[in-house]
Amino acid sequence: MATNPSMPPTQDPNTPKEWEAASSAVLNVIRCFVDGLRSAPCLKAPNTKEDKTAILKDDVSLFSHLQSMGVVERVQSLNTPSQPLQQQSRVEEQQNSSELQLILLDHYKGDDRKQILHQIIHPLLKQLQKCYAALDTIESSMPPSKEKSETKDKTVKGKRKNAAPPPLGMLSLNDYVNVACLLEFTVSISLIPALEYPYLYQLQLNPYKNNNVGKNSRDGSGIQFPKVTSNTTTMAQKRIQALPKPLAGRISRAALTWGSTYAAKKHDSLHKTICDSNNKFHHNSETKHITPQQLYDVYSTYQAYTEITSLATSIGQLVLLDRFRPMLLPRHLSDIYLGLYIAERLRWVLLGLEKNMLPELQSDVLSLPLIWGERDVEKWNSSELHSLERALLFSSLKFHSSLISKADSNEESMVTRTIDHREAALACRTLLSGGAAMNNLEQASTTNPSIIPPWLRMRLGQFLTALAGDNLQSVVDVFVAYARGHGGNTDGDENGSNDMGDEIMTGAAARLARALCAKPAGAAGGQPSLEHDSTPFIEKLCNQFVEFLVDEGQQHIKKSKETENYELVRSRSSVAMSLTLWSTIGQLSIDIFLSTFVRLLSSGLFPREDSDRSQQHDAIQSTAAIGAFLATTPSSLDPSVEEKLNAMLVSPLSNTKGCNNQTLLGQILRLASFFCEDTGSAESKLVVELDSPAISGKSEDMSFLNLAVMTIIQTVQVITRLVSNGSNQREYDVVANALLKAVSVNPFDEDRYSFDRAVSSRNGFLNPPCYIVAKRGNNVVDSSDLMKGIEKRAKVLVHRIIAPLSQTVDEMTDEMNDTDAWMRIVPSSLFRLVLQNHFSNFNQHNDTSKQTSNHKDEEELRVASTALLALLCEECSPGLLLGGDNEEENGVLKTLGLILESGAALLGDEKGTNSQSEHAEEVLSTASIVLSLLVAILELGAEKRSESGEVMFQSMMPSLRTLSCGGDVQSAELSSMVTELAEMASHALALVAARNEVVTQDGSSKPRAAAGDKSDLELIVDHITEAEHDLESSQPPLRAKGVVTLRHIARSLATIEVSHAPKKSLVIEVDSVKTSDGSKEQLVLLARTLARICLIALADSESYVYLASIHTLVAISDVCPSEIITLMGTVVSKGTISITVLMNGARETPVEMSFVQEQRIKAVEALIFIIRRRGDGIFLNGPSLLETMLFGQMKMSTNHVGATQDLSQLIQLQTHEYFQRSQEDGDDEVEARTRIGTGGPVFSCEEDDLLRSAAISLVCELISTLHPAVIAQYCHALVRLASDALQLESSRPVRRSAALLARELYACVMREETADEGTEKKSTSAMAIAMVCAGEDKLVNALTRCVTATDVDVGNSLSVKAKSRLVDPATQSRSKEALDMRGELEIIFQMAAVVAKSMEREAKDPAVEAVRKALSESI
Repeated sequence: MATNPSMPPTQDPNTPKEWEAASSAVLNVIRCFVDGLRSAPCLKAPNTKEDKTAILKDDVSLFSHLQSMGVVERVQSLNTPSQPLQQQSRVEEQQNSSELQLILLDHYKGDDRKQILHQIIHPLLKQLQKCYAALDTIESSMPPSKEKSETKDKTVKGKRKNAAPPPLGMLSLNDYVNVACLLEFTVSISLIPALEYPYLYQLQLNPYKNNNVGKNSRDGSGIQFPKVTSNTTTMAQKRIQALPKPLAGRISRAALTWGSTYAAKKHDSLHKTICDSNNKFHHNSETKHITPQQLYDVYSTYQAYTEITSLATSIGQLVLLDRFRPMLLPRHLSDIYLGLYIAERLRWVLLGLEKNMLPELQSDVLSLPLIWGERDVEKWNSSELHSLERALLFSSLKFHSSLISKADSNEESMVTRTIDHREAALACRTLLSGGAAMNNLEQASTTNPSIIPPWLRMRLGQFLTALAGDNLQSVVDVFVAYARGHGGNTDGDENGSNDMGDEIMTGAAARLARALCAKPAGAAGGQPSLEHDSTPFIEKLCNQFVEFLVDEGQQHIKKSKETENYELVRSRSSVAMSLTLWSTIGQLSIDIFLSTFVRLLSSGLFPREDSDRSQQHDAIQSTAAIGAFLATTPSSLDPSVEEKLNAMLVSPLSNTKGCNNQTLLGQILRLASFFCEDTGSAESKLVVELDSPAISGKSEDMSFLNLAVMTIIQTVQVITRLVSNGSNQREYDVVANALLKAVSVNPFDEDRYSFDRAVSSRNGFLNPPCYIVAKRGNNVVDSSDLMKGIEKRAKVLVHRIIAPLSQTVDEMTDEMNDTDAWMRIVPSSLFRLVLQNHFSNFNQHNDTSKQTSNHKDEEELRVASTALLALLCEECSPGLLLGGDNEEENGVLKTLGLILESGAALLGDEKGTNSQSEHAEEVLSTASIVLSLLVAILELGAEKRSESGEVMFQSMMPSLRTLSCGGDVQSAELSSMVTELAEMASHALALVAARNEVVTQDGSSKPRAAAGDKSDLELIVDHITEAEHDLESSQPPLRAKGVVTLRHIARSLATIEVSHAPKKSLVIEVDSVKTSDGSKEQLVLLARTLARICLIALADSESYVYLASIHTLVAISDVCPSEIITLMGTVVSKGTISITVLMNGARETPVEMSFVQEQRIKAVEALIFIIRRRGDGIFLNGPSLLETMLFGQMKMSTNHVGATQDLSQLIQLQTHEYFQRSQEDGDDEVEARTRIGTGGPVFSCEEDDLLRSAAISLVCELISTLHPAVIAQYCHALVRLASDALQLESSRPVRRSAALLARELYACVMREETADEGTEKKSTSAMAIAMVCAGEDKLVNALTRCVTATDVDVGNSLSVKAKSRLVDPATQSRSKEALDMRGELEIIFQMAAVVAKSMEREAKDPAVEAVRKALSESI
């Protein structure tokens, strides 16, 4: 802060010459100042090579040296802007100033760095900026010179042409170097020390947290702040390395490191002075409420703020002038931004310090003379600071402190020209790449690396995000295109790398996309985060991406018009933008991707909406943009991007505005057919002028047609990459279905929407005509127009896309690679799809046609299929349509299977066969030819084909079965054809089945059930016997197959009835046995027979065998739920059953069965599956099963005496290790909780308790399913069971189940209370009342003891006599869950207790009893 000049300032210049003289005077002073730096004794170069830092001599200070040269006096003689009254004069005016204020004043006076800044540098920069701002204004307002207006041909003999006069105040190269040296020195003594020693500028303070630095002493009079422990010039040396050569020869290294070294020296001097006087500070009348620490923190922070803001405004206002902008702005723009961010951080610190003070302290601080001077300087810089922020596109955070002046919105801005977004991005890149790195904020130490503070990195990220929202291209150019890859370090304009595989650029694009799409984070150190809504920002990004793609598409159209065969060389900037686009798509959600990016990208292909201003492109621009987008698809895509592209290219765009379940492929195909229509209907003439509108229009239409066709091909190619790796034929059906839907009619066609020419108001390559989607005529749809549209689209698809692909494939002699395989597979997939739709009667569909939901869509697809089928057969080679000779693709077999399926579907529908005789004859005749080919392949072809080929044969068996059964055909013409088909189909079926004959262990064929004259019941029993034979095999796969066979039989019984009537059909299928005139008793017999075999199979040692048995029992329960559930309950409760089953040729035979404990436990698992499968339907059998589990005769092992004390301790040790393993392995909390919830390991000595535990678990499952009113009837038994088991049992499995039972009881109460929420019906709380009446308080006590582990053994004592009870984490976890539910239901149970007491009193009241008796008698 410069002192007031001794002489009064002169008036501002008025004429241009006076301003030139003033600017020249300022430049002379700057030159004198630079010379003073070169001649200063304290800045002479070091004599030793080891010491490369500046040598500070105490004899002559730098400021004194500059004073001796007259620099200070010459600065004061300039016409500088009036400076505010300085702090030293105001402090000197106060007679009662505190000792600390006087120390700080003396420190300021003796600080050469601050004196040079305030008395020399800032006035020079301000005056230089003022002079050249005025000169620029004068020159811009001056009329053109007469010499300029004279004719250019006017010359003088022997002389050059008259040159333009030089600009006012023109600077020489030496002047520019001197100004640059001045700016470099200014940064080195003001900004670099802040990076070298951040705590000197109070950047380490965080008033919102406890800080070791800045705490008051115990008596409130001391001051604590860090001392410089190590003098370093790391940041200054790093900056010197990048110093331009002209400056390096003009200013010494010692001068550029002087500021950091001197700032540390003066700080240590102040530290020593304060430490010597630390105990002498006292409160005077002026600072009676303010501690010295508070005064020092506020003053030092405020002084640092004014210094940094003065630096930023002085340099910023100067380098933004046109005279200095080209040479000085690139180097110092990052310095200005860094100064703004540091000033913002200091404002935040000031606000925090102010908030920590009492209100009276805030007013005392503002009244201090020491603060007055700084406040005047802050007000002086305030308007310039806000003007500078606007020019730099900088939006600072608002921290409203009483020490900071508010911006005057009415004040005229001093800077009118803002910087370019690219310049701002380059400055941010400089800061992020190390320009903003600071030494460790906690302590200055050379051992700690310099880092960018988190708060600064976050603010830089927010600023870059804002820049990207306004101009994404600039940010991408700086951070992606300039990345050094194998493409070279180019400027990103023309000759850059056009390789989308540049790994360096790809990584940079991925990092940028993550930063742009990241959720806003809170500021570091308690600094509040910005309010940020990502949706508008993402829409800005998407809009810029779409504009980029539109420009790329326009370039493609322009080049294609100029040259037929061209290769568009993409600039590095374009490649970088494309990489960033794909990386950003990976970060967006699929909803935002479709509703924002796809909507903007495809806006020209859908009807325009008046309310949607984003639709600013026409159809050609959108199509070209889509083509440019798909042309840059990366070679590898992550699954999320594949899903988004699939939703964009294949699925209907239902989330896109202006689109009613349409696809991009369909709209682009309609655009192509629109240009085909125009070119086809052009009037033919023998002679046409070359430049006539007809020729130019036709050429333009052909160019647009080619654009649409190429975009369709690119779309198909990308879809094939999404759905398959190049070998899965079934996935290619998705592509064929998308093409078929594109040809078919869509709602836009029915609403008479079509493409039309319009006048374009946009500038670019696509004017004057543009093409939009508009509605034509009235709302009446003409079916003939729809048919014409289908034919045109089919012709475009086949003639322009499929047929050229066919020719390309035929010309390829070498084997196709994976990237080209789609050209062969897509036509064959499309051919099979249209063939199936043509032959099908649309009563049955394959996988690809299930996407159509109504008859109207099916008819439209069938019409499109017919049109495409004829064109495909005419234009494409048979080899291409059948899929070629690739055995893995099985194109021929798939086509055969498709036709057989169509014939089987026709015979399966009697109406289709009889009502569509013409269509039926076509299908059946084709099927007859196909069957003859299939028989020839089976008899004469290879005995073993590829795995996919064998699968294709197996997939034909259902169709062959249907065809072999014939059908009821009334037409005599079709009768013989059907008979022939049945014979060939039966033969083919036998051949296919023979390819997979199952052979038993002894090499003989498996016994098969023969139909003969047996009844349905006998046949089913024969199949059951066959399955039982498989279960007796020593091979586990055969045993599992036998159980699966039983399950198929059970599924077939679920929907049929059985009888003893003979079966006339020659072929019996186990999975679909059809009977008639049966009875329920026979179904029960069959269900019991199947259950007997499955219960026996539960004892199998192979897991997949007994698991299959369990699920088969579930399937059997669907046939006779009451019988099977009761039977299973008896198995679990008693362990023995006596039932009647079918054996030995369908004879009813009584059997008695007993089951081991393992089978009974597995039966419990089957019952649990049955309960879950039936859901609420279990209410029919649930109560009886619950009674069986609670009161049935449970036979348990009687020799169980529990584990010994030593064994119990071993069990507990191993269990503890099991649960501790999750922590040692680094498992998270969820994994650890899962381990506890599973209950841990089960030991061999505990197996006898598993059955009781399983039975209780079954009860728990019933409680969770049945209605609470039903459970309330059994509450006494259930509550007692849970409490007794917890109190008396020592078995861990039983106690775990008991804790689970308690939890389910409380969950049942919760379900009862919450079931009727939102309705007028009120809960009766019957369950809660029943639990209270059953002694629920005892259960709570037992659960509490389990959780606190007060019921386990301690030392040698036993809680349960003759048994050992140890801590079980699973029991504790379930008990805690039960108690948590109990806590939520506390009010309910309190009310239930009141009701229970009332009911008890009423039961004992004779009057109430008499009334009840009277009421019952009256009823």
